[in-house]
Amino acid sequence: MDPVKAQTLFYIATLTVLGIVLGLILFWSIRTFATISKVENKIEPIPGKIDMIDLLFALTIIFFFYGNTVVLFQNSMNPGDSSPIEKNGMTLSGAILNNIIFLIIGAFVFSFASFIRGRNPNQVFGLNKISFSRILKWGLGAMIPVYIIIGLGNFITQLIIPSKEQVPEMQEIVQTMISSDDVTIRITLLFSAIIVAPMVEEIIFRGYIYPILKRYSHRLFAGFMTSLLFAVVHGHMEGLIPLLFLAIILTLCYEITGSIFVPILIHALFNGINSCFILTLSNG
Repeated sequence: MDPVKAQTLFYIATLTVLGIVLGLILFWSIRTFATISKVENKIEPIPGKIDMIDLLFALTIIFFFYGNTVVLFQNSMNPGDSSPIEKNGMTLSGAILNNIIFLIIGAFVFSFASFIRGRNPNQVFGLNKISFSRILKWGLGAMIPVYIIIGLGNFITQLIIPSKEQVPEMQEIVQTMISSDDVTIRITLLFSAIIVAPMVEEIIFRGYIYPILKRYSHRLFAGFMTSLLFAVVHGHMEGLIPLLFLAIILTLCYEITGSIFVPILIHALFNGINSCFILTLSNG
């Protein structure tokens, strides 16, 4: 990645993490002072305590993603430190390993948010909140507004990034999908883009981080900061604003429907359509 773009992403990621931490502290302070005032005036009882386990685990995930951004920035500053896979493209074994690791992480977050904490996963993630037909309607119906707002995001990006720097750098998975003639690698990457990534990312961002931040702050703050974090961790400067807008739509759909299946389907359809364009167009 271009060092300037990597540095910009690093700064945005740093501000995002600091914003989340400071925002949580600010909201906690406001609520604490308000509670003390109400209790002293005997207006209402003291609310429940903060679940530090959930909060610390969510912050751990956030800092884990931030660490990946730091590594990306360091590799851009020192290209010689990049791994062979980063230099030569993704291999089949590397793609399969990435899928396995990502699925394990997603399964652990899903289990921690529900089974490990003694909760019903259906209630935590809204697995049976709406019917399959409604999930399908939401997924298909969201495609038009998604691409409209993605187009707006691309337009804003072109206005912000100087014209001489508007040649986008493709993500590693896109580069491999275009350049590789190995069908098995392409199938593995398609499986990752259409199945693994939407499922795991939505469980982590919309299913866990967003509700935790919302519980201890405000839904607008939680929605925006979770969406910004989602955009930053993808490590793609040109896609930052479009991905931010996409994540906001995914969060809004999850907030309205209460079912994690809705943002998963929207995310999967979006990745699937983009993958078709990547494979059919000569330059991706």
